Amino acid sequence: MANRVSLVRALFRAQCGWRFEIRVFRNVNPANSNTGFNRRDFLRLSTAGATALATGFAAGPAFAEPAAARPAAPSLYADLLRSWCDGLIAHQVTNVSDPASHGAFLCPSCAMIHGRCGDAVYPLLAAARATGQTKYVQAAIFAHDWSERQVSQPDGSWINDVMLSSWKGITVFRAIALAEALAHHGDLLDAATRARWTGRLAAAMKFLDGFISIETGNINYPVTASLSFALAGQLLEEQHYLDRGHELAHASLDYFTPGGLLYGEGHPFTKPSAKGYRPVDLGYNVEESLPALALYSIVTGDQTIRARAVSALRAHLEFMLPDGAWDNSWGTRNYKWSWWGSRTSDGCQPGYVLLSKEDPAFLEAARRNTELMAACTHDGLLYGGPDYFTHGDLPCIHHTFTHAKALATVLDRADVNLLARDKYVAIPRDAAFGLRSYKEIGMHLASIGDWRATLTDYDWEYTEPGSTKAGGHATGGALTMLYHQRLGPVLVASMTEYQIVEISNQQAFRGGPHMDLTARIEMPGKPAFTSVNDRSATLTARATPSRIDFEATGRLLTAAHAAPPQGDVQYQLAYALTADAVEIAAEIPDAPGARYILPIVSRTGERVERIDSGTVRIRRRTGSLVVHTDAPNGFHAFSDERTFNLVPGFECLPLVITFEQGRRIKVQLRCQDG
Repeated sequence: MANRVSLVRALFRAQCGWRFEIRVFRNVNPANSNTGFNRRDFLRLSTAGATALATGFAAGPAFAEPAAARPAAPSLYADLLRSWCDGLIAHQVTNVSDPASHGAFLCPSCAMIHGRCGDAVYPLLAAARATGQTKYVQAAIFAHDWSERQVSQPDGSWINDVMLSSWKGITVFRAIALAEALAHHGDLLDAATRARWTGRLAAAMKFLDGFISIETGNINYPVTASLSFALAGQLLEEQHYLDRGHELAHASLDYFTPGGLLYGEGHPFTKPSAKGYRPVDLGYNVEESLPALALYSIVTGDQTIRARAVSALRAHLEFMLPDGAWDNSWGTRNYKWSWWGSRTSDGCQPGYVLLSKEDPAFLEAARRNTELMAACTHDGLLYGGPDYFTHGDLPCIHHTFTHAKALATVLDRADVNLLARDKYVAIPRDAAFGLRSYKEIGMHLASIGDWRATLTDYDWEYTEPGSTKAGGHATGGALTMLYHQRLGPVLVASMTEYQIVEISNQQAFRGGPHMDLTARIEMPGKPAFTSVNDRSATLTARATPSRIDFEATGRLLTAAHAAPPQGDVQYQLAYALTADAVEIAAEIPDAPGARYILPIVSRTGERVERIDSGTVRIRRRTGSLVVHTDAPNGFHAFSDERTFNLVPGFECLPLVITFEQGRRIKVQLRCQDG
């Protein structure tokens, strides 16, 4: 077991450890202030802010000196929090006097200021407490003041962005961050600042009281609102808010499947899809909703909610891969999927660490995921996936300031001795358990030998209200994940067609080739017709101790579910998994130009050998992947340049095979030493 842990950690280092070209952004023009909070309001509410404006922000605000740094916490969590907070400060705008940007964090990737950056007040103050350094207190005050000038609204809410999104639901997350900052570190602020922040929290809760119900937004909003009401109710000594938290937390109990999965990441909440499936997104559940429910149970002592949180955390842990990644290849909102989690949520650590006395695997899961995020961190910022850095894509700073909150929660609330424990404990997908099927989401998990696979015919399609954009998670009996214990990720799914669903919460492709990373049959067209878009496709599974088989049938469709001009084109896919190899068979009737595309996860610089026309070997540090096809013409010629996709952030070597009329294509994948 210990050797396996060492191998997993070696895979972390192998995934994220490459040179990167630093790019400098110039001529940044932050958006102007919204009209909801004017200069007069700001001067009235913030004496410290008035001083800063009058002096061109040359002088920092007043704040209390931190007490002596607390005893050293376990380095994994504490060091990563400090690294991220230093990364935030390095990108904080402090050298200009313009109140529209001063104090905010400039995003390297998006070349903009994300409206939620005020959430950073909590992790920054936690870093101040841990280190005794006042620079973090100053950075927190600057960030809060920017938030009040630019995204604060007269009704007590905060909006998502200065101009791009006026969604007020994010007030829930900002209120939680502010409440936690005040509860744990309010003594680091001077009395006047602490009073202003407390008053601002009270205004936010008054807004949320009239805004949030169990049906507001997706399920993550009412669930996390239960925590915001509990925290604020205690801090402000308002029984009504404690009652509202109880109401929402207990209402959420109706939104769990029989298998323990939280649903509601899609609308309507209560109406299943055509196949009877529920809207579930793993990323939002494990990084936002379930940690909030867990913390609610701890804050309030609610044993009913605690029991539900524990059972749900166990159910969702089935989808963690051995390297600590979250397999959200199938989730309703996987357009925000990053290998370590989800782009704008907080992190799984609070739920799994704080309830780890209930299950030792919880603490192990949190540690593996934190190690993975640390491996994807460069120059103090969390990158959106393992190969962003290698590929030359810049990090969105949103990942860092949200996920830093999760580490702050762990460091403030968990026993230091618990965090320091370094004993290996298995998680579910470490084991070769055979086949597990999830009828509520059309999912199958296969685990045999060292192979871990995910296959799906999940037909729930998520769209933002009013959106007509196509492209979502893969379906159609697709193999959305193939992972090997020695080699790491081999195949991963991406969006069927990359679309910016949330304009300020996703990144745009930069240079270089990119494509859908899901293994698929594809018939050329504009747009292409593929095997990953048919929501009515069928997928069957059967297993014996030595072999797991899947069969899928469906139609080639575009991402918008349109058939080819000549009418329906049927396909068949078969998968056979044994301890030795994974075999894929693809069949399609006469469809000129149809191809089977197999994008193998492979980073730039990995050695690729073409042994013969139908055999390719890709060498990794921990072994080699050998891919073979029986197609007469073998694989198409390929270059050394890798394709890339922002979801979930991998470079791939696309292997392509052309169908011959009436002939079935077979592909075998095998791990080899050396």
